[in-house]
Amino acid sequence: MNNEVYGDLTTRQRSLATYALLACGFLAMLDGSIIATALPQIVKQVGGNDAWYFSLVTAYLLASSVTVPLYGRFSDLRGRRGLLLIGLGIFLAGSLACALAGSMETLIVTRTVQGVGAGALLTLGMATIRDLYPPSRAADMVRVQSVLAVMMVAGMVGGPLVGGLLTDHFGWRSVFLVNLPIGAAALAVIALVLPNRRPARGAAGRLDVAGIALLTSGLSAILIALSLKTQHSGGRPPEWIDPAVALPLLAGIALLLALIPVEKRAATPVLPPHLLRRRTYGALLLAGFFFQAASMPIGFLFPLYVQQVRGISTSASALLVLPLLLGLAAGNRMSAAVMIKTGNTKPVLLAGGTLLTIGTSAFLFLDNGTSYIATSIWLVLIGLGAGPAMGGMTMAAQNSVPVTDIGSATAGSALTKQIGGVLGLALCQSMLTGGAGVATVTGDEIGSAVGWIGAAAGVLALVAMFVAGNVVVAAPGKPRRRDEQAAEAKATS
Repeated sequence: MNNEVYGDLTTRQRSLATYALLACGFLAMLDGSIIATALPQIVKQVGGNDAWYFSLVTAYLLASSVTVPLYGRFSDLRGRRGLLLIGLGIFLAGSLACALAGSMETLIVTRTVQGVGAGALLTLGMATIRDLYPPSRAADMVRVQSVLAVMMVAGMVGGPLVGGLLTDHFGWRSVFLVNLPIGAAALAVIALVLPNRRPARGAAGRLDVAGIALLTSGLSAILIALSLKTQHSGGRPPEWIDPAVALPLLAGIALLLALIPVEKRAATPVLPPHLLRRRTYGALLLAGFFFQAASMPIGFLFPLYVQQVRGISTSASALLVLPLLLGLAAGNRMSAAVMIKTGNTKPVLLAGGTLLTIGTSAFLFLDNGTSYIATSIWLVLIGLGAGPAMGGMTMAAQNSVPVTDIGSATAGSALTKQIGGVLGLALCQSMLTGGAGVATVTGDEIGSAVGWIGAAAGVLALVAMFVAGNVVVAAPGKPRRRDEQAAEAKATS
């Protein structure tokens, strides 16, 4: 008897479903970055001022972030296919509504709708890929990880460039319309090819309304505080002790603390406490948080450096970021292959954290005349170091929990990475804008921000990885170790 969730799929069906799921992840990454270069034209043509930047960006960020754990948990209880189709449909409807928006208020609302759908794309897409490629198909998972790395990095790094080109040649509305053909094709393939399968085991019970309310409100408050921290007022961002930042940040932390006893009593908690009680999984969440805090700022600040400090064009700056892209793709590919071959995650993730720390620390030597050969080497090191965290961290998190909690584990990993990245950006922004703002920033200041934040977060990621220990990833045809099976059975009993 085949125990795989999708063991009866043909090779062609499995391949089609995989590419459709990868397209979902690509859309999620692309849409988070493509709007960056279109924002000036949107504000100029639709109306408003610089204050609207905050609302447009935060509306999507909040909606996509707070829905991630909800999609993940409910997919474990009710199945993934239906929720993914609903999320993708909401995302496409929101994209079309954004393109048709005639006022800034309408655009903010439709951008929020788009974010609600986007929360399902990466989380459920990656969790379903894990269902398609269990340990018995680990060799195929290596190839999938390679394609995933290229698509995700292309979405993150290429988004601003694509957004600028589309806005210049076809108008800002095309930035949202580009989602429709890709998303519609993915939706059709998933609906026609991927069977509707229930989870292997899942507890049914009353909806955890209190947990959902506390989780979403707590995360929203924290993300609002971090987003406000990066906004300018008279050329300077607010201080951490500014009430506009401190109050929502403290409120968010208090709400999440209040969530703990609520989830302990809930029959079907939206954030299962037993997952967080697992030392390995909890440490992996922290490691992913610090990995992203160390690596995300460079993707935004290096283009700022080459364009503003060195006077390089937008198109040329995209080429100078290419070493980061290549490093990420190679790091993700190699890490997945080594994990599958050896069955161990710890050596790979520790090596990644070390390279990430070295690469970001090197930017402490950046100045207005640093050679591009040196920056390319540093970017490759950062890419090689961050690559394992893209897919490898998710693989480790998924293999550290029972199969019935894979959706929640994937969502938790994605959420903590996203919050870590936002915090890293906020901290770098604080270091950069101690004076008149980014308009007068120098290479030394950018290098110091990237270097100090990256080095500190990289070291903390390494510490978290040591605490997490090793997670066994079964090779094709090789069962998991007995101690792993016993630990899982004990946790789920």
